[in-house]
Amino acid sequence: MGPGSISFHPAGVPHGPHPGAYEASVGGTRTNEVAVMLDCFGALRATEAAGALEDAGYEGSFIPR
Repeated sequence: MGPGSISFHPAGVPHGPHPGAYEASVGGTRTNEVAVMLDCFGALRATEAAGALEDAGYEGSFIPR
C-alpha cells in the first residue's frame, strides 16, 4: 500500500500488520503513517471506478514469503 491507499473489508475481516512489520518496529519510538478505520452502520459498496483501481496483489501481501 502506498500514500492515499484504501483497503475495503466488506465482511469486517480483522487483520494485523504485514509480516515483519511488528518485528521491524521493535525499538522504534514513532511511525510516519496514519490509519483510519470506518465502522459504518449501513453496508458500503465499491463503485466500478473503485474496482478499476484495485491492487490485485494486496490480499496476498499478508502471506509471509
